Amino acid sequence: MRLKPIFDTNIFGDVQRGLISASDWRFLVRHSPRHGWPLSDITAWELLVGVNVVKPSDFPNVRQRIGLAYDLSKGRVLEDPRFLMCRELLRIPPPTWPRPLATSMELDVIRRADSLKQLISRAVPYKGKLIGLISPTSYLNEATAYKQKWLAQARGMATAFYPGWEDLFQKTGKRLPLELRKEYEQRTYWERNRVAFSTGMLRLIGAPTTPELVAEFSTRLDAAIEFSIFVVRQFMFHNYSIDKHLSDAFDQLQLFYLALDRFIIVSSDPDILLRTQQSQQAARIMSFDKFLQTL
Repeated sequence: MRLKPIFDTNIFGDVQRGLISASDWRFLVRHSPRHGWPLSDITAWELLVGVNVVKPSDFPNVRQRIGLAYDLSKGRVLEDPRFLMCRELLRIPPPTWPRPLATSMELDVIRRADSLKQLISRAVPYKGKLIGLISPTSYLNEATAYKQKWLAQARGMATAFYPGWEDLFQKTGKRLPLELRKEYEQRTYWERNRVAFSTGMLRLIGAPTTPELVAEFSTRLDAAIEFSIFVVRQFMFHNYSIDKHLSDAFDQLQLFYLALDRFIIVSSDPDILLRTQQSQQAARIMSFDKFLQTL
């Protein structure tokens, strides 16, 4: 089976900043399939949020990143990984998320816009009519809602491991009592509790949490679980502020694609590489340079 790459959002920024050379990018494009490599729905989502928050003077940079992504994918966008998991692995009706077709059209319109003003005022010429953003804040609002839901889940996971952390933090600035820290610092402790993370992720998409499915998805979601364990450990031991790292929500969701055997992730984000280095799926998360060597 030929593996299909998921290009993380940071890849397109690296091309723009020259961290990925023009010659390497041309090599990638030259070796891409005739119909391109479909863009991850999560990557598309992040790119579109950038349009919702950009200053008018910075719009050309955002448009260029979207243009790079659109050209590489030939305008194709994958379905949300949770949707794919529900349909292909769990065989259950998936929750409702934005359709990739609409996302693809938005990307296409944005890359054609001369300015942010033209985009917001719905004055971009497109297929014989004038069009623009569906809403100036639609993707930002959706992303904010998802991040807040993820924040609540991450804090809830911390509560599941030590219910008194909030009171203790107010009194001492620490989230774990001294007598528990040694046990919780051991990796074996978190390995024993992986099922709690797998169960939580299945509940996130409305899936059954039978022992068989929890065990299966403890493996299929291994990288996402490793990422989550890292975040919870940092939060419990090092006063890591989840509120200030809400982009972790998208990083974790991107890793859900690895539940399907045909995908790999190409990323230059050192946090993702660090947080998943002990995962059984670590070999399916690679740098841009390493991916080029496979072509």
